[in-house]
This record gives sequence, structure tokens and C-alpha cells, in this order.
Amino acid sequence: MPKIKVLFVVAGFYRAGAERFAYEIDCALDKSKFDLSILALEEEEKISTLWNIRYYENLHKELGTTVKYADDFIDKRFYEQNRLRNKIKRQLHLFPKHINLWKIEELSTYMTQFDVVHWMGEYIFINEISDEIKRKSLIHMMTARFQKRNLYDNFDHVFNYNFCTPFKKEELEFELEQFTNYHSVFIPLVMKIDKEKYKWKFDGTSKVKKIGIFTRLNPFKPLDPFFYSFQLLLDQYPHVELHVFGAGDPNDFGMTDMLERLTIQDKVFFRGHQEDIVETAINEELSLSWFQGYNNDRPAGYAGLDICTTGTPLLCWDFSPKPNNFENKIYPHYKNLNKFVDKTVEILTNETDALDLSSKQYHDVTNNRNIDDYIEVIENEYIRINT
Repeated sequence: MPKIKVLFVVAGFYRAGAERFAYEIDCALDKSKFDLSILALEEEEKISTLWNIRYYENLHKELGTTVKYADDFIDKRFYEQNRLRNKIKRQLHLFPKHINLWKIEELSTYMTQFDVVHWMGEYIFINEISDEIKRKSLIHMMTARFQKRNLYDNFDHVFNYNFCTPFKKEELEFELEQFTNYHSVFIPLVMKIDKEKYKWKFDGTSKVKKIGIFTRLNPFKPLDPFFYSFQLLLDQYPHVELHVFGAGDPNDFGMTDMLERLTIQDKVFFRGHQEDIVETAINEELSLSWFQGYNNDRPAGYAGLDICTTGTPLLCWDFSPKPNNFENKIYPHYKNLNKFVDKTVEILTNETDALDLSSKQYHDVTNNRNIDDYIEVIENEYIRINT
């Protein structure tokens, strides 16, 4: 039987969630049944100055995966038109609101050679591609609508898309409420589990305790609830620091100004991009991690899961507009600043409660996020789309 030819479409090869998911799948995929290639939707010579290095590119190549960049499919006229449009758009209306970046015919022709096109992120899906390509596309949902309400506005809402989603049934109904019909398969964020990384210990002697946040600094990853909480926390527990690990300039998004308005700038440290989140959490001897949560259910991203594999306890601020109303004993979620702070003080000061939360989160990740338990689901979805 011939191998099923699968194309991953990725934004790039940087250390972000969708790119991580693509690599985890590449590592676990049965290469005797599937032939994998990757198309990165950026020009080969233009490396992001935010990341500086394409972390996953060579790792994919070492697995025997073919990599192609989008140079052949980008309409170079877009750049000249876009620069000119930005100069005059406030005075005149000489250009359409949307200028297509892609050579759609050439891109569709390229994609026809594959049996399945797996898009690593709904935000990179190119809506102008042919219906033939859409029918054999699998779109992995990487963003929640609380992050961007118009996420699916440009999709054809009557087309029967295939979605690969970490959202549970009731969550999915909200996320895809604009669509009249679709097929979906549930896949949480999964990874290869290294059980040797559980090294966290409760420190009852440290004079200053560290709370860590791991996130990219951009509008999709709001930090304001954490900053407000940290100001309240200092009133109860002044011997604490907040360390924010992640790529981006806090000045670009007004974060440093916010800290100054709250007079907490001397206790908050922006540490920049970290090559290895797990090693950073261990080496920094964090007492606790704060993270974005979703629907009173789980941390919303790989970084939170990585943190849990070290044993470092984690608390979530819930960014869902109307989250489930129950007590989550594994991943405590909060939308009330005072309750969030009270739980933080408890975990910082109560060894029994901290160890209990650490153990629950570690075992939940190791038992429910192992790629080996889910790769067959993805492979069967590729087979279904190809038949």
C-alpha cells in the first residue's frame, strides 16, 4: 500500500505552540505509512528578529522530513502595494482593504500532490485556496476566541471543514458557532513525556520566593490580571518576585508603564526568551507559576504543561468569558483577584498544599498528554480524509 502523503503547513519553525505540536507529531508519526513534508509560510531568507533562530527546522530535517518555504507562492507585488497603501490609506481609498499575499493558483497546484494538508493553526489557514484543497485539509485549532473574536470571520461558514481541536464538545460549540457544518476530532496538546524532569521541591527557607510566568509578550497573551494580582499579593506577602519569561519587548505593549502605575516595577522582571522552559523552571527554583487558563479546565498552552512536568505548582487566571462553574482541584482557575491572591499565598506558604497540587498536576499531564496515546487518532484522521 502506498504511503499517504501529508503536508504540514506551519507559520515557521520558531519555539511556539503550533510549531511545537507539529514537531511532536512528526516525531511520533509512523513513517512506514505516512510520507511527511512541511511548508513554512515565510520567506526562507527572512528570519524573525523576535526569535533569531528557526529552532525546529533542523530537528524536522533530522527526522527525514522535507522542508519548503513559501517564496515561490508569495506575490511580491503585495509588499510594494502594502507600503504605499499604508502611507495614503487615511487620506484616500485607492486600494482594497485586503490585498492577497498569495499566488493562489500556484499554491493550490503545489498542494494537490498531497493526500492530506494539515494546517498547524487556524490563523494561518488561507481561505482563498481551492475547494479541492479545503476538502483534504485538517485545520488544527491553536487559538481561542477570547484571544481574537474575529478569528473565523473570513472562513466560508457553510463549507464542511475538518478540524483537529483541543476543545471539548461544549467549548467547541462556542468556538465554531459561526459554522453550520464541520467535522472535528479531539486532540489535546500532546508531547513526549520525560518523567525524569520532576525536580521541584518546596522551599520553606528562602527569603524571597519567585513566581514565574512563561508567555510571549503580545496582545494575544494579556498579562494585566497577573499584574493587578501581584500588587495585591505584595500587601499580603512582600517577599516575592514576579519573573516573566518570554520573547518580546514589554515597552511595545505598555507593560512597563502599567507596572509603574501600579508601583510594582521593582519587583517584576522581564527575563526574555528561554531556550528550555523546563530547565529554566528547575534552575530558577520557582516556587509557583502563574498561567493563562481556559474554561476552568486547563492551562492554555504548552508552557503550562511543561511547567507541570517539573512538579512546579501552577495557578491559572481564567480568560474564558463564561467559564465552567465548579472547583478545579487539579488546575485551580480564578476570575477574582482576591481569591487568586489568597490561593497564591497558600501555595507559597503551605508545604502540604503545595506538594499536593504539584503531584496532581504532574500526574495529570503524564497520564493524559502523552503523544504515544494520541498519535493513532491523528493517523486515523489522515486515513479518513484520504479515503
